[in-house]
Amino acid sequence: MHDAWSSHEVWVYECEACGTTWNEKFKVRHYDDGHGGEATVYERGGQRCMTPWFDHVCPRCQSQNVKVFSTPLGRHTEVPVARDGSDIAMVFHLRRLHAW
Repeated sequence: MHDAWSSHEVWVYECEACGTTWNEKFKVRHYDDGHGGEATVYERGGQRCMTPWFDHVCPRCQSQNVKVFSTPLGRHTEVPVARDGSDIAMVFHLRRLHAW
């Protein structure tokens, strides 16, 4: 039996001619061939499409001079909240027990 799984990716595009930026969401299907190989298929809007980094045109000025950035879905740019000292005490306790 061959394994298959799906994931979602968001790609950010920036036109170097006019500075327009936009996002596109893709559904990525991964297929395992059972011999150590993998095939990847990208879908946008339920239809198969080319890879996100290939052949894009700016929707504003029609320039093909477009930069592509991959951003994992759900990644936040917020600064994490500082924790109190209880976590550090737990780490040292686990180290003394050789559990970590």
